[in-house]
Formats: sequence, C-alpha cells, structure tokens
Amino acid sequence: NNGSYSDYPLTFHKVHGQNVVLNYDRTRASRGDSFCKGICFSNRPVAINERVYIRFVETCASWSGVLRFGFTNIDPATFSNAELPRYACPDLTSMSGNWAKALGERYAECTNLLFFYITRNGDVRYGVNGVEKGVFFSGVSTAGPLWALLDIYGNTVSVEFANPGSNACYQSDTGVQIYETQYTHHDYASNKGTLGTCITTICV
Repeated sequence: NNGSYSDYPLTFHKVHGQNVVLNYDRTRASRGDSFCKGICFSNRPVAINERVYIRFVETCASWSGVLRFGFTNIDPATFSNAELPRYACPDLTSMSGNWAKALGERYAECTNLLFFYITRNGDVRYGVNGVEKGVFFSGVSTAGPLWALLDIYGNTVSVEFANPGSNACYQSDTGVQIYETQYTHHDYASNKGTLGTCITTICV
C-alpha cells in the first residue's frame, strides 16, 4: 500500500556511493574524499505527495556544483556500493528508471531546508525553507515504488533527513537566542552542536 510508506521515518539506505559515510542512525550522509561517488537513496519507497525534507548540514567552496536529487524505481538493494557510478547525472539518469537534476546553487546553503515530492502525474515539485518553488522536472513513472535518489555532489558535503514539524528556540553560549527546526532522530544537544557550525536565525 503506497500510502503506508510514510508511516515510517525516512533514513538513508545502507547501499550508497563509495565516498559516502552515514551516521549511526542513517539520518545523515556525508561525502568524504573528492567531489563525487556521493550517490545515496532513501531506505524505503516514498509515497505520492509525501514531502522529503533534506537539511544542508555542511557545505564547502572547493568544488563546483551542488546536490542532485530525484527518484528511482530501481530498488537500491539490487546494487552494491561498488557498482554505483560516480555521478547521478548523467550516469544513473541515462539508465531507465532513474530521474534526477541539479539543485540551483543559490539554494544549497548551510542550514537550508529543501523539500521535494512526486505527484501522481509524475511531476517532481520542490521548495526551500518552506517556500514552494514549483515543478523541478516532470516525466517520472509512478506505476511502481519510488525511492528518493540523492547525489551529495560538489560543494554539498553533508545532508540529513529532517522533520520540520518540531521547532526549538534556545539560548546559545553567547547569549543570543537561536531558532532552528529540530532534526528527526536528533536530540537537543545534537541540534545545538550542528547549529554551531552553520548560520543561525535569531528568534523574533
């Protein structure tokens, strides 16, 4: 039942590119050496109209290009880590059953919250920080299960699945009040530590 997929939190699939490292609960994926071999997938299929939320945890300025994202109807479990190509675009997208595209670089900033979802008619829609941007691309087959497909590419170094439904406002070590969305499966202290490396937002 496609509608029951969203009853379970999204994490990263254990199959991923050779330069990807997952954290202990597979909610965060980071790319190590180089700028490529950063392909990863969701642990389960994504339901129609289910929003996938991705937080940018770490970025850099050493490379060019940023995150690519989309969907695949190929079960990631059928791959081995070594079999995955260097790039989602065009290596995977040239193979039937894979759809992905590069995010605009201006949106791939540290702490930004990207969301995307697939509609019944095969449109991939997306938004950033709660603002819908529209159709990202079209033509995805929705006849069967679809897993989220991500490529942690270029200046995108680390991302995580996020739950935007819970917000926190707390006092930082410098006395400044900081507002930030809490992350799925992350405790309060972990959130605070993450924010210390990124731009934060003042509470109003």
